[in-house]
Amino acid sequence: MLVAQTEEGLISLAQRFSLEQLKLWKKEKQFYCPSCQSPVQLKVGTKKIPHFAHLKKTCVAQHEGETDYHLDGKRKLFHWFSSHLEVELESYLPDIMQRPDLLVDTPSQKYAIEFQCASLSSSVLTKRSIHYEKGNYMPLWIMGAKRMKRLSTYMYQLSFQEWQFLTLSDYTPTLLYFSPSTNQLLKLEHLIPFSSQICYAQLVVLSPHEHTFHNLFSTHTQPQFFSSWIKKKKAWRTHYILYPNQKLQPFLHALYENNIPPSHIPAEAGMPLPSLYMVETSATIWQTWLLLDLMQQKQVGDLVTEKELCRLWLYRIHQRHIVFRSLPMAPVVVEQPLFEYIEVLCRLGMLTYITSGVYKIRRPYTIPKQTSDAFLEDGQMMKKWLNQAKEVT
Repeated sequence: MLVAQTEEGLISLAQRFSLEQLKLWKKEKQFYCPSCQSPVQLKVGTKKIPHFAHLKKTCVAQHEGETDYHLDGKRKLFHWFSSHLEVELESYLPDIMQRPDLLVDTPSQKYAIEFQCASLSSSVLTKRSIHYEKGNYMPLWIMGAKRMKRLSTYMYQLSFQEWQFLTLSDYTPTLLYFSPSTNQLLKLEHLIPFSSQICYAQLVVLSPHEHTFHNLFSTHTQPQFFSSWIKKKKAWRTHYILYPNQKLQPFLHALYENNIPPSHIPAEAGMPLPSLYMVETSATIWQTWLLLDLMQQKQVGDLVTEKELCRLWLYRIHQRHIVFRSLPMAPVVVEQPLFEYIEVLCRLGMLTYITSGVYKIRRPYTIPKQTSDAFLEDGQMMKKWLNQAKEVT
């Protein structure tokens, strides 16, 4: 804690005090938690940031222990945002029994900000977020930048914990991180996962000298990472089967029944879509499932309806062959990835739009004859899709 109650009023350690002044206060003053009114101790030393600590862990608003990293982070975020907005540090909200790290008041919205460094279960995250919303505060979760694992310019490895904090900013999937050491806020946007953990995204770096709180919600042009995506798909074709797991057995069995080697999956599978963040299952896998199911029930020249495609889609979800992410902070529309993929198949010439909710199958999916053909066809499919998308826009 950085804020405590005294007989004279509140003391905030977000302000700079000399070590001598703090030691004198420690001898002369009694400090109390503003939330539960229990006595707290002023911790003063040379190694850790000065802070207040409960003598016993009985406070209803106390969620977890605080590290120097966390204390330093919320102090710097407080100074940054309070330079141009009304901000409260560790303000207790008795109606919902929550004490966010920061309360930020803007003309259009009030925000409850949590600088989350410790692990947090999905249930706790959901519960606390709902409480904030009931109090008319928009919850905003910012992770410690130590969590971020960058693999290349646009590629990141995201844990299950990180995915939980995903929000939509101007309809764009976004994750926020803060680095106390550099005093920079790191924003990952336009997240498009290749698999359950590997994700492509645009990194935007915000600093207090150049940006304000409102820059957290502005979005930038999506980067062109598709050549890197194709390379990743190439690696998937050649190496993924070397590390099979039990969850993949139904998928591998389906490929075997269709006489398709895992390295020769359809070139139309594994296409990046805006809503892929909703789905934990790799796009390469779930899109292959849909193609296999479609051509088992239909032939070239047949009509297929959105309702029929939805039934195939929901069946695979029911069988747990397609798994959605748990995203407490972002809405998940189950049919959205399917509808986006139908549009891709139309642009690739496999389907043709006939009328509302009805399509015609123009050709089968593409199975490469050999692995070298697969790499070439992946690139051709991506190029065709991008060119079609440019013509539409």
